[in-house]
Amino acid sequence: MAQSNVVTDVGVAAGGLGTAIAAATVQFNKAAIMPNLIQMVAAPSGTNTVKFPVYTKHDPTHADYGVDEQASGAEETIANLTSIETTAVSCEVLRRAIRAEISDLSAHGNDDALLVNAAAQLGNDVARKFDVELLDLMDNFSNGVGQDDALTFGIFMDAIATLEANDAARPYNAVLHPLQVYGSYGLSQEFSNIASPAYGGGGGFAGQASDAMKDQFQTAGLVTNVAGVGIYTTTAVLDGATGRKEGGMFSRGAIGCGYLDFGGGGFIQMATEREEAYAKTTLVANAYYAGAELVDVWGVEVDTEVS
Repeated sequence: MAQSNVVTDVGVAAGGLGTAIAAATVQFNKAAIMPNLIQMVAAPSGTNTVKFPVYTKHDPTHADYGVDEQASGAEETIANLTSIETTAVSCEVLRRAIRAEISDLSAHGNDDALLVNAAAQLGNDVARKFDVELLDLMDNFSNGVGQDDALTFGIFMDAIATLEANDAARPYNAVLHPLQVYGSYGLSQEFSNIASPAYGGGGGFAGQASDAMKDQFQTAGLVTNVAGVGIYTTTAVLDGATGRKEGGMFSRGAIGCGYLDFGGGGFIQMATEREEAYAKTTLVANAYYAGAELVDVWGVEVDTEVS
């Protein structure tokens, strides 16, 4: 029986049997940005659903349900009766998977550690898929900043102000496309005194930035924290309209994710299956998770121009 054309063969893997090859270069996607920035909760044993209780915010000045004011020396009265309301946001954990079939001829006929590298690449693929899906939730935030502008310090601070105005719990993190931070229309331009058309010929806020912040950018080549907000970059950020990217800034409680724990908090599982009749090994990378928006106003979409 002819071998399936989806099986990785010698030519695909390394260029031919008996050919000396150099150390392999495996191209990985930048992944695993989001798990450390959101609420990750493992599904309880025996179920594949995680419920996040979200409590309704109270207004202590409400005439009927707020906090009572009682005059000094007055006879004590019954305090206002208030209600405690919660909304259960459910995440039904589903499987994401990718596989590769690798023939023995390709695995053993080359100097390359093909099975090891292929497993690492597949694991990276499902981790990237996680970031893409969770970052997609930022597009649902009802609050946003940027629109037809480059990412300036002022817009960045507008995002912080929006979160603060909605009593979002700190800390905050911003996940942005690299071009939103380092490009010619990115936040990094604020650290330059050179006039730029993107800023109407202005010189950014470089003159006002602290020496420590400017040194962080100029020496290390990046800024990891601005105004107490952690900055992370990934190309998994959504595309907006032409020439735009849609990153976001959010509190940890803005997004939740339920997952199946394979040990130590890991939600990615690698498995192998052997088919002796076909002399091949099937590699499978599994990830079981589901994300959801928990508190809409604790997140802000950062939609800015990048070109």
